[in-house]
Amino acid sequence: MIRLSAFVCVQNQDARLAECLRKLSFCDEIVVVADRCTDRSREIARRAGAVIIDGIFPLESQRKAAGAEACSGDWILEVEAEDLIDAHLAWEIRCVLQMHRDGDWYELPIDNFVGETLVREGWAGSLSTRADARLYKRGLKTWSPRRLNAPAVIAGRSGGALKGAIRRTVGRDVSGLVERMNRLAALQAEDLADSGRRSGAVMSAVSGVGAFLKGYVVRGGWREGRLGLMVALLCGLFPMLSQARAGEVIAARKAALADAAHAAPLGEVVGLGR
Repeated sequence: MIRLSAFVCVQNQDARLAECLRKLSFCDEIVVVADRCTDRSREIARRAGAVIIDGIFPLESQRKAAGAEACSGDWILEVEAEDLIDAHLAWEIRCVLQMHRDGDWYELPIDNFVGETLVREGWAGSLSTRADARLYKRGLKTWSPRRLNAPAVIAGRSGGALKGAIRRTVGRDVSGLVERMNRLAALQAEDLADSGRRSGAVMSAVSGVGAFLKGYVVRGGWREGRLGLMVALLCGLFPMLSQARAGEVIAARKAALADAAHAAPLGEVVGLGR
């Protein structure tokens, strides 16, 4: 029998974790990476019989690498706290693995929900995606250092896409979707500040308009009515907000360095006085 491990990375997401883990009961092993959690996430993971990796992981890539490393199964299913694996997809995953097909990894479709409403079209940028390589043999996937959307490299041969989809709740309503954008933009801003890849206001606006058109026109957001328009608008706002926040992050870091430089002579003087 092929052993399947699943790992979930959480940061104070106990509201969704219990149901997420319950839907993973078809796996042979569940690993939960608890990053600086101060809520009930560890307790929920413990009750579900999960292996818990507790620590401080500033980067998304570090969390995922820790989760994959802790998995002991032949195959790994990568899941986020807002993701649910229904019975049909669970059955399909097990069938694919037991049939010993040629693929070393598989892409899983993602159905994005705002509340109870499925929004199929219009996703662009960092808010979410419609598919991702989430099922792969252990040891084949690595991530580049990043706080958000860490680029992944998967070795081996693609087995294509499965038919069943992950159900992802990107927000309890439109307000929750806006909260998600704000949270992700803050992470993106830190990455931009680290890399120095900042652009001016004009280029940010051009990038934002491009993201909006890509989501609303090219990827069919117009078919989704008001929610499709809202998703496209947020996708367009995301790069501009990220760039603006990156400027704030850089300014805050410079101010902290200046404060430290001013404090150093005082510390030396105090030391000499002793």
